[in-house]
Amino acid sequence: MKKILVPTDFSAFAQNALEVAADIALKTNASVMLLHANEKIVTATPLAEYYLYDKAIEDEYLDMVNESLKKTLVEIADNDKFARVKIETAVIGGPMVSVIEEVVKDHAIDLIVMGTRGASGMEEFFIGSNTEKVIRRAKCPVLAVPKAVVSFDKIIFPTTLKDDQKVAFSALAELQDIFHGNITLLYLNNPSQLKDNAAIEARKNELLKATALGKASLYVSDADVFNEEEAILDFAHQQQADLIVMATHQRRGLAHMFMGSITEDTVNHSDIPVLSISIR
Repeated sequence: MKKILVPTDFSAFAQNALEVAADIALKTNASVMLLHANEKIVTATPLAEYYLYDKAIEDEYLDMVNESLKKTLVEIADNDKFARVKIETAVIGGPMVSVIEEVVKDHAIDLIVMGTRGASGMEEFFIGSNTEKVIRRAKCPVLAVPKAVVSFDKIIFPTTLKDDQKVAFSALAELQDIFHGNITLLYLNNPSQLKDNAAIEARKNELLKATALGKASLYVSDADVFNEEEAILDFAHQQQADLIVMATHQRRGLAHMFMGSITEDTVNHSDIPVLSISIR
């Protein structure tokens, strides 16, 4: 891992994400890019340029952003643990999700770490969280952080054990030096239609061997689960997990509207970090 992206709006949630990213950077000798998307510039359309846009207001906003970035860097530098972490800053105009997409591509980002406050009710239905939108489009893994954590000793990885899961297994294997906790695979509703627990265990071992993912235990639900997201969160809490790993198909448009995303729902409602890995 060489570069970690941390989008910031200077909230406490973003600060939590920066601390987690800095901790990961220490372990991997990676650098951190602290990014602020200047979404105010989006309103500067050709019409607004002549009638509504005020450059003085824009300059004042950018001054505030730069001061906030400096303050954030000072705060992280004052922490002896993170003093050796290389952090660069960037302010780019545009919608946050689009800006993040471009930065990931242009700077070969290996991991995005985002603070999240989640979303629920009508806000979730109509808008969703920015983290959710990034998960839907990012080409690299996204670690959603609701609070600062120092270790990932217990990891829960819900999986269908289908062939498309190999991508997620391989990606997690590459991250084992960072997320080196004990992994429990959670298998719900027998999506692979395996005939019994012995066949499920054999399939698990097959995937571990094919992807070089280290040792992992397996939990198979005894009964059919109607609400998989709720079952995942309940199991994670029962196991006192520090991290949930989710594979995502990154559905968009009508597919997302009608089929939804268990990964995005889990991120919105989880109070522990969730690492999403694209298998699109």
